[in-house]
Amino acid sequence: MKSTQVCFPKFPIQQIAQRIIGMRQITRIDQRLFMSALLSKHSLSLEEQDLVEKIYQGLSRGWIRVVE
Repeated sequence: MKSTQVCFPKFPIQQIAQRIIGMRQITRIDQRLFMSALLSKHSLSLEEQDLVEKIYQGLSRGWIRVVE
């Protein structure tokens, strides 16, 4: 039996993060795209680390809401 794998298009981390921060919300698709982009890299630049931190802080402080 073959397993089905969903492939997401590759977007730059900055593009995904700016959309999440700008809209002040994150969807499941946003989350999967963002995680896929992060995990596909060997290391993150300081700018990318800062964006991850901003999203984390936004979620934990309620500035960014999770939507379906």
